[in-house]
Amino acid sequence: MTTLTRGVKPGGGKAFVPPELTTAEKLRLLHWNVVQNAFNSIFAQLTFFGSAFVLFLDQLGIEFTQIGVLLSMIPFFGIVAIFIAPRVARFGYKRTFLTFWGLRKAVTALLLLVPWVLTQFGMPYAVALVMFVVAGFSLCRAIAETGSYPWAQEFMPDSVRGRHNAVVDMAARVTGTVAIIGSGFVLGLPGGLERFTLLFGVGIIAGLLCVWSASRLPGGAPTEAPPVSVRNWMQVIRDKHFSTFVIGLFLVTLASAPLGFLPLFMRDYIGLTDSEVVWLQMGGIAGGFSAIYLVGWAADRYGSKPVMLTGAIMRMVLPLGWVLMPRDSALSLPIALFLAFLWGISDVTWGIGSSRMLYVNVVPKEKNSQSLSVYYSLMGIVGGLSSILGGAALDFTHGIDAQVGGLPVDPFTPLFIGSMLLTAGSLFLLIRRLQVEGEVRLSEFAAMFTHGNPLAAFESLIRYNRQVDERSTVLTTERMGQTHSALTVEELLDALKDPRFNVRFEAIISIARTSPDPRLIHALTDILDGTEVSLSVIAAWALGRMGDDSALPALRAGLDSSYRSIVAHSARALGTLQDHTVAPLLLERLQAETDKGLLISYSSALGHLRMAEAVDTILRVLDQTTNDGARLELALALVRITGEEGPFIRLVRNARRDRSTTAGREITAIKRRLGDWLTDEQKAAFDRCAHEFARDSFDEAVMQLAPLLELIADRGSPLRQQVLRTCAARLREGRSAHPEYWILALALVRFILEEMKDEL
Repeated sequence: MTTLTRGVKPGGGKAFVPPELTTAEKLRLLHWNVVQNAFNSIFAQLTFFGSAFVLFLDQLGIEFTQIGVLLSMIPFFGIVAIFIAPRVARFGYKRTFLTFWGLRKAVTALLLLVPWVLTQFGMPYAVALVMFVVAGFSLCRAIAETGSYPWAQEFMPDSVRGRHNAVVDMAARVTGTVAIIGSGFVLGLPGGLERFTLLFGVGIIAGLLCVWSASRLPGGAPTEAPPVSVRNWMQVIRDKHFSTFVIGLFLVTLASAPLGFLPLFMRDYIGLTDSEVVWLQMGGIAGGFSAIYLVGWAADRYGSKPVMLTGAIMRMVLPLGWVLMPRDSALSLPIALFLAFLWGISDVTWGIGSSRMLYVNVVPKEKNSQSLSVYYSLMGIVGGLSSILGGAALDFTHGIDAQVGGLPVDPFTPLFIGSMLLTAGSLFLLIRRLQVEGEVRLSEFAAMFTHGNPLAAFESLIRYNRQVDERSTVLTTERMGQTHSALTVEELLDALKDPRFNVRFEAIISIARTSPDPRLIHALTDILDGTEVSLSVIAAWALGRMGDDSALPALRAGLDSSYRSIVAHSARALGTLQDHTVAPLLLERLQAETDKGLLISYSSALGHLRMAEAVDTILRVLDQTTNDGARLELALALVRITGEEGPFIRLVRNARRDRSTTAGREITAIKRRLGDWLTDEQKAAFDRCAHEFARDSFDEAVMQLAPLLELIADRGSPLRQQVLRTCAARLREGRSAHPEYWILALALVRFILEEMKDEL
């Protein structure tokens, strides 16, 4: 089995690279990673990484700078990674991790002796023991994690890395919450250091269970690695992609300096108790838990960079909330919990995005040993500096106590402001210089969650992946389009490949309602150029409706299709997209075409393109067309060429409800606007025409309307004169059964009267 493969042959000889794990092997045992992280979360919260440890150090009487130095040891020891990486590879990533992950629990157990040492030998010896324990723990941790980074890259498939990390984080947050609740209860009891030793003992037991769980994971066999050399280090650092990413992380890590001392800020300046300070971590856990799976899903789906940058933006803004917090108030705890909740969201967003970026985009697997060891070492140095500088800064600003604009200024205020500025610098660098192919931009990523209805989109995504019967799938596909959200793109693309015709058909309609996306446009153009004619037709319509110019080449090609329905819809779509380059071709075809359907589609397209040269032919086509709907569409094309469609559409709608009243009122309104421009006899003619329309005597009314139109036509532009005189001529012929003539005429009169308003 692959997990038992060794890197050196039993008889000695040259080391070899073990065969790569299959995805099936990885997925089968991946749940043990969830279990080991769940136990490790308990260990972390109850020992070195929880608020309880900072409060423990404070109770020992250690100053801010000393606390900063102690906390800095944990990341600082990461520098050993670049020196031991080849040995770790030869010893085996898994074996290294298990050995030193277990040893650090034994070292941590020495914390249980601190109260005894304090009693027997005094404070200096107790502090020395704590420093020894932290140093030993940090060294074991650094060696173990030197193996864990490449091992994790091996046993975790990239395709599920974001979602799996989300599940891992969720499990860790659940167990971490239990640990925090318990530690808050214990620290609320009367007593001294023995309260902390109880927490340390429980944490050590959980840590041992973590090591046992990790032993069940596959991979991590011994392998060969490049020797340690300055040349190898510099080769990694000179990688522009790697160095940009690491510098961005440097700035964010330095910006995190206040976090290690935040429990003391909440206790000493906000006024929270020790128990409340510890329980405050639950807000962060709850915030991260609420967003973690969505963040992991988004990272796998849309890429690492937009997720990572979203987290950085939140981390940049949130310190302002700490600056503005009320002090010693009943609102202090609720507001602190809310800010912790938001910080939890930002933390998992930044963490999952940056972790996935590191493993998937920044570090190639063939160079993971040297690259990850350099990364770990550099981040250790910066993490240590962050703690030291944070502690030193707090000691330096210790005496600050002022009010600026009614806001309190304390020793933490400069630290919070510096955190915001450093994170802003990281954002600027990562946005400008970290380029990742195939991932959405930050603006596009944000738009996915602000445009349309993202909640309905998520619901439809879940439903789509659960539905199997055709009717339910069609309805769910329809709902995805109704959300108008870019979040549904992947599922809509999947629906286009469904074996069921109705699902594919509905997918095209839903895509037409979705914000344009290059992948959707490309998929529709493939269908337009395909052999499934019924779908090609609707694809041409959808491309026109989406309004994206990238579809123009495919639609132009559609004009040469052997299927008239595709040609017709391609022409309409090109008109909708205002592709004026095809206007001469459409006009040429309109003048030579005999097919009624194509004549109407060409006319409609040329109406959109406002092709004045097409008016004569469109009037001829209108005269020869008998279908009521087609006649109105042709009239609309003429209106678009000679004016605006709004008045025409309103007249059509009103006439459909009550044609007599609509026409009568319109004639009366025209007479009123012309006013003194008319003679008494002409005014009387308008009155008679309006009266006949109101009586629903349309045969007589349109006969009386014709000379009135000719009276006004002379005041219009040549093009409007032509159309208006043609309408008058058709009305004289008794075309009252065709409402499009008098509606078109009345709309054109409106345009002419608007031009005459200065004269009137």
